[in-house]
Amino acid sequence: MKCVKTVTIQDVANSAGVSIATVSRVLSGKGPVSPEKRQRVIDAVEKLDYNTDQGSRAGQKGNTSILLMIVPRISNPFYSEIIHGFQNNAYKHGYEVLLCQSMSSPRRTEEYINLLRNRVVDGAVTLEPLPSPEIFTAVGRSYPIVQCCEYLDELDFSYVAIDNVQAARKAVQYLHSLGYRKVALLNSGMNFRYARDRQTGYRLALTDQGIAANPEWMVNIADVNYSLALGAAETLLKLPNPPDAVFAVSDVIAAAVIKSAKKAGLRVPQDLGVVGFDNTEISLMSDPSITTVNQPRYELGAYACDLLLEQIRDPKAPPRHLLLNTELIARESTQR
Repeated sequence: MKCVKTVTIQDVANSAGVSIATVSRVLSGKGPVSPEKRQRVIDAVEKLDYNTDQGSRAGQKGNTSILLMIVPRISNPFYSEIIHGFQNNAYKHGYEVLLCQSMSSPRRTEEYINLLRNRVVDGAVTLEPLPSPEIFTAVGRSYPIVQCCEYLDELDFSYVAIDNVQAARKAVQYLHSLGYRKVALLNSGMNFRYARDRQTGYRLALTDQGIAANPEWMVNIADVNYSLALGAAETLLKLPNPPDAVFAVSDVIAAAVIKSAKKAGLRVPQDLGVVGFDNTEISLMSDPSITTVNQPRYELGAYACDLLLEQIRDPKAPPRHLLLNTELIARESTQR
């Protein structure tokens, strides 16, 4: 008996040369699509003889076997191991993973979440700060959504993350224990919870030492970006009263600080101590190697998948909140 392969929405997307989200918008009639792309999708549907009712029926049965993962920027090395952990766990349970990059655009994030409403995917994990909490509250009542790393307390969703406040506090305390007294913070965008929490931890560590925070030493850049961090670090180190140490909220940012310090003729760690965050490969590739806070990134992704599968299997299961442990790893950028 001849086996007939079921045509999937991914097959249609591949044939049309567009994303699954675009195919979903065309089939549902919701959302903007250029006439040229719309025609390509229609042609692919006809060519492959795709049953446009197929996606909704599969979603109602809960067996599309696709999980959605939304990340802000794939270029950020922090996300690589989280994606790896999520994908490996998903594959073990018979699921494919649709990875979408939001570029920190609220419109894109909402558009991807609509893949749940259109029953293209069975559930979603988001690493993105969620815009419009009221919209996601409504979607979360009917569809499985799990937050990873970034989470909102007001949303009754399962999440897995770390305690960024305490991790940052310990990192700055460590710098103080080595004799650094003028510790600066080079932070990311405050739309991210981790950035707000790490700033809180930084402030608490200063309070522990009876030190008042110097606003000039608390610098924010829009995103984790090496070029942006280089410019911010150069400005920071040129201040009339420059810091003698920098706590950077990412290894990418910490590497930029070290580059800027060398350009300014400063020795790391003798003249400037540097601590990063995430324990990515960059922390080992840098010269000197970077003292950093290790996040269990693979485990964050794997647990996020576990929580999502729990919600898919039992939609009435209560949400679970997991905070995983971190570890400060001392390397050359602080060892005087």
